[in-house]
Amino acid sequence: MKLFLSVVSLLIVGFAFSQDKNTGVIQGKVIDSETGEGLPSAQVELVEQSKKVLSDIEGIYNFSKLEKGAYTVRIVYPGFPTQVVNDVKVKDGEVTTIDVIMAPAVGDSLIEVVVEAKRITDTDQGVALKQKNAISVGDVVSSQTIQRSTASNTSDVLKMVSGASIQDNKFAIIRGLNDRYNAAFLNGSPLPSSESDRKAFSFDMFPASMLENLTITKSATPDQPAEFAGGLIQINTKSIPEKNFFSFQVGTGINTITTFKDRTSYKGGKMDWLGIDDGSRKIPSAVAPFGEYPLNIHDQAKVAQQVSTNWATTESKFLPNLSLQASGGFNKKFGKREFGMIAALTYSRSFSYNETVRNSYLNSTDPTSSQTTQMENDYLDKNNVTNLLAGALANFAFKINDLNTITFKNIYSINSSDKLINRTGATNASENNPIIIRSNARWFTSDRVYSGQLEGQHGLRAKGFKLNWLAGYSNVNRTIPNLSRSVYTRNKDFIDPSNPDPRDTMYTANISSSSVGPAYGGGMFFSENKESSVNSRLDFSYATDLFGKFKSEFKIGLYNQIRTRKFAARQLGFTKYGVSGGNIEFDQNLLYLPEDQIFSSENMGLLEPAANGNPGKGGFKLTDGTKPSDQYNAQSVLNAAYIQLDNRFGKRFRFIYGARLEYFQQELNALKDDLSELKISTKKLDVLPSINAIFEANRRSNIRLSYSQTLNRPEYRELAPFAFYDFTTNFVVSGNDTLKRALIHNLDLRYETFPGRGQLFSATIFYKNFINPIEQKSRPDVVGEISFQNVPSATNYGLELEARSLISTIFGLDTSSLFDDLTVYSNLSIIRSQVDVSSVVGSVADSRPLQGQSPYVFNAGIRYDNARNQWGVSLNINRVGQRIYIVGNVNEPDLWEQARTFLDLQITKSFMKGRAQFKLNIQNILAQNQIFYQNSSTARSEVKGMNGFFNTVFVGDKNNNQGFDKEIDQQVWKTNFGRTFSASLSFRL
Repeated sequence: MKLFLSVVSLLIVGFAFSQDKNTGVIQGKVIDSETGEGLPSAQVELVEQSKKVLSDIEGIYNFSKLEKGAYTVRIVYPGFPTQVVNDVKVKDGEVTTIDVIMAPAVGDSLIEVVVEAKRITDTDQGVALKQKNAISVGDVVSSQTIQRSTASNTSDVLKMVSGASIQDNKFAIIRGLNDRYNAAFLNGSPLPSSESDRKAFSFDMFPASMLENLTITKSATPDQPAEFAGGLIQINTKSIPEKNFFSFQVGTGINTITTFKDRTSYKGGKMDWLGIDDGSRKIPSAVAPFGEYPLNIHDQAKVAQQVSTNWATTESKFLPNLSLQASGGFNKKFGKREFGMIAALTYSRSFSYNETVRNSYLNSTDPTSSQTTQMENDYLDKNNVTNLLAGALANFAFKINDLNTITFKNIYSINSSDKLINRTGATNASENNPIIIRSNARWFTSDRVYSGQLEGQHGLRAKGFKLNWLAGYSNVNRTIPNLSRSVYTRNKDFIDPSNPDPRDTMYTANISSSSVGPAYGGGMFFSENKESSVNSRLDFSYATDLFGKFKSEFKIGLYNQIRTRKFAARQLGFTKYGVSGGNIEFDQNLLYLPEDQIFSSENMGLLEPAANGNPGKGGFKLTDGTKPSDQYNAQSVLNAAYIQLDNRFGKRFRFIYGARLEYFQQELNALKDDLSELKISTKKLDVLPSINAIFEANRRSNIRLSYSQTLNRPEYRELAPFAFYDFTTNFVVSGNDTLKRALIHNLDLRYETFPGRGQLFSATIFYKNFINPIEQKSRPDVVGEISFQNVPSATNYGLELEARSLISTIFGLDTSSLFDDLTVYSNLSIIRSQVDVSSVVGSVADSRPLQGQSPYVFNAGIRYDNARNQWGVSLNINRVGQRIYIVGNVNEPDLWEQARTFLDLQITKSFMKGRAQFKLNIQNILAQNQIFYQNSSTARSEVKGMNGFFNTVFVGDKNNNQGFDKEIDQQVWKTNFGRTFSASLSFRL
């Protein structure tokens, strides 16, 4: 907190005092109506002062230090009618934005067009234009849309995208394809996987306040990386401001089932408030490295005596959530040169408490079995969680002249989760005298991500030539410094009621004599995952008019990416020191001690030496349970080249086509548990063609048809033999070194229309054919273990509908100021998929849906903006259909996630002439339970009427046989959630 306040003070001094509040700015962008791209070197004149500037390589122009008043702006560009914007109002200390769209001349006449000035206050219009003129199928979320929503991080923003949903509150699923089929890019550079155990990026890492926009590309073009099938998610952070500013925001929040309720925690480190372990959880220095750890039990007992651990828990109350943000920027001109910077700090700490019922079953897969399904485990988890998100952004831009710009963008994010999970329940719930368990896990995870890009944009003097380059570096460091587990058990009743033994119903620590693993208490897991990525890109393009009449762009480029990962885990555990019948016997009384005493230093090693023919008493020793497979090193190199042509034929037809060449090398080195060496070396050359055809039905509408080939390659973790036990799910996750890359054929057909004023309507049909897709599934040969496998083929197809409109337009009430301030949006995706598993050993059926694919995704919202009174209201709803969470087998059924609906509300009020704003958010108003279940093969009752109709359309099954029915399906997990109320106040200088 002290660091945050110190940096805020520096930002105030550096930015607030650099402002010139007595002058204003006119700035904007000159845009080609046909391409949506900025027009470089357009002449922009400020008539009253006879000032003339040329727009830069992106079409941006700027007049600064203007006195208060009204001005006239004239824009001249060869081949376009001159445009004049009258009565442009300039106010002290404010930026007046005038974006001008240049339309080609009609015939050979070049006339001067006079446009009445209207300040653009809604970036949805610019986004709609960008989406209309994009060369591929995709969606864009503007900064203003983000600001008006209840989104707090990037994963919340993704919920607004057509066909997109979020799993586990952070992983993206687009068009029914799980996270492994989506790629994440930040400012043009790829983001490495943030997860140790899956190919995925955690989108809750980046605060929404740092985003300029979010673009999701759904059809491939040669100039984009080809490793995606659902969507290419491009996150763009804040750009350089038009004027100097400083802003500060403070917020707080409460959760209805968390705040001020009882909290169980433990003593952490002094840097937990920043999301970083201070070293208090690290492996003690007395513990020798893996491979050098002593095997002799007496030496292990001596090590235990040198290890100090604290397993006590503490009780307190959950505090309200806290969020802070400070940002500032400045822009300075030096003649034709211009330098700008924007910096931001954000910090949020949130608490959550929820309860999860966890069940497992016997005989649940065979409906013909004479044995009835029995509950095996019946657990209740009480989850005490502290989430922290801290981020810093620093972006710089230097405009050398109108044609050359250099930018340097940096973002650093710390995301930590600190959990204390208390588990109680029965381990053999169906027996007459089940064993009762009392267990807990202390689980601190810290993710630190840095991403930086140095980029140059250059327009050559010869008209039509552009050269862009980028050099990027990303680093992800994920640490679990000490995941410690305790396990106590007892019998529910006396074993012999006629001769009761008091110790039958006393909790006993479940400690092994020599083993370290999930079933035993006293276990400690440590891991560190370091991954870095270096990438570079060079693009050269030339735009011209072929034969003097066909607009064309020729583009070629090179791309290189080098990724390295180093992963190491360590598993230690306290075990019994003693040998039955030997000269040292373990003191069984220690097992009845509570958690805050059992592993105290006085209980370690030799407690009493042997004397007078009696064996000595032993306490605990420290055993190394690390396996050879608990570490691996990996590296991959991707070299790519592409050629792309963008041809326009007449005013209606446009074709973007070409091919991308990708040569991929991947290496992984590890040891298997039998000490045999695992060396994976893969080399693959792929030629990936694509074509995007666009027919402009009229000035406002497009019809798009696209085809492309893309890839999906196995991740390091999916290949490595490392096995990780997840305490929350009770599953072990391991790799498969035989995985192959998947090839995907993609086909899209879209109709889209843009009526104006930021409105849009679109309908898309898509189809995907997968060869050797990779899925995560439970292993048929090992109970409770999840791995990865290729399946022969799969298909994914569906319909996407999207609309955004003003209420006044829908009902023809253009004169109504109330309805003119109301915007509604909605998108609906209906998706089907089929995986061919007829030849896969251990599959229950010949086909099933793709893992993670929902049959429908629905998002909708309504927004009211009253510019005159400076307040607004937005209501958003999101619903995702049921989906397979983990693919099952003949022994374990598919694990499904039940459909849920989210409803969020935001109210905003600005005051102090727009320099201050108050926000009130209510998130997850419905607070529905999250349910995972094993689907019963029993036929459902027939559904009639509207419910049957909706099931047929949205699920594809009138009776919704795959949906959750609490009467016949086995509920595996159920977690409750509360509603979150948050308020924030922001000021802008």
